[in-house]
Amino acid sequence: MAVQDKLYQDDPVRRLRLRNRYLFTGRLVMETALHIGGGKLTLSSSRNPIVLTPENIPFIPGSSFKGALRSTVEKLVATLAELPQLPLRTCGLIEGEAEELEQARQEGRLDKICPTARQRTITEERRQRGELALENILKDLCHTCQLFGSPFSASRVNVSDLYIPEEEWSGIIQIRDGVAIERDSERAKERLKYDYEVVPASTSFSLEITLENATAEDRWLLSLGLSEFVNGFGAIGGKRSRGLGACRLRDLRVYILELEGEEGSADGGQRAVSAEERTRRLQRYLLGRSPEEKFHRVEDGKSFLARQIEQLFQAS
Repeated sequence: MAVQDKLYQDDPVRRLRLRNRYLFTGRLVMETALHIGGGKLTLSSSRNPIVLTPENIPFIPGSSFKGALRSTVEKLVATLAELPQLPLRTCGLIEGEAEELEQARQEGRLDKICPTARQRTITEERRQRGELALENILKDLCHTCQLFGSPFSASRVNVSDLYIPEEEWSGIIQIRDGVAIERDSERAKERLKYDYEVVPASTSFSLEITLENATAEDRWLLSLGLSEFVNGFGAIGGKRSRGLGACRLRDLRVYILELEGEEGSADGGQRAVSAEERTRRLQRYLLGRSPEEKFHRVEDGKSFLARQIEQLFQAS
């Protein structure tokens, strides 16, 4: 971890200062049909309608894509954690068992467990000792909780709702049939046929992700997750076991605003940005009306992801 990144982790108040911002834009293209449930308050005749805008156009809630992205990242980091030389860890949002947490406390390694996975012990400590120092809790969070958020810390990455470009919407929503299966007999249950709505394959959604005050670990994690969607291994929505939700991220571009440090020093780390350059970049960002005008650098998404993943393995 870079010294500057550690400084911001140790001082959560200093972390509030804007020091960088990354904007990722692209198109999420469905390779199979998509189903994201829209609840019962709808004019649709289907028992399982999809989520719609007020104009009755399908969209993907940002929370749905963020959840799929986080799940993808956590699976990869759990695998990478088996390689002890790599500097990433995740709790997977899995609450630790009471016996496991008590043993860790007795052995003096409780701070090695992500606070998200030991919320029970933190609640007990608060009850016994009053308020705990938040900076210590933030420092112990695993890398995925630092990036995507936890009960103790806000997320550093924001995903906007994904909408279909107006000129690309075909106006078609498909209805598919399904039947409930009796597990014992492996046959369809009688009178339990149902239907559900899907967005057709090849539908394209506009994607926009903002990453702010990112550490090197944040960039590595997000690049790991997005690379899966770029290469067609990502999935989103419900009924995935039936073949729905396969997608591919296309035309990915990364807009970069670095106000304090950026890649390029002789030792492979970050070189400092001068006060004059920082002022110029901030002024450009505040006055610009488009991403091209606001951000001082634009990169091809695939190249950015590949470089970040290479840096991850070089950091081991």
